[in-house]
Amino acid sequence: MSKPYTLASERADAPNGCAYVAPTFWNKWFRWDGSRASGCYQLGGQVKDENHTGLQIFADGEWHPVIGWTLDSCGPATDYQEVGA
Repeated sequence: MSKPYTLASERADAPNGCAYVAPTFWNKWFRWDGSRASGCYQLGGQVKDENHTGLQIFADGEWHPVIGWTLDSCGPATDYQEVGA
């Protein structure tokens, strides 16, 4: 049975994964250049407004570079198609 949480040390040492889109309406673990390695648990919309460089989101046991935003979904960028594409 998997545990419902991840220790800060485990988050800090987690591998990097593929590019993700992040939710603006949910709190998630984010990190960016100059933040602590284990990340900060913040509302996605707030993080988006702060315009951090090197932004990553922690999901599925990995850190993922954030390349886009959705209202309430979090997943690989390949799962999302740009409107009109």
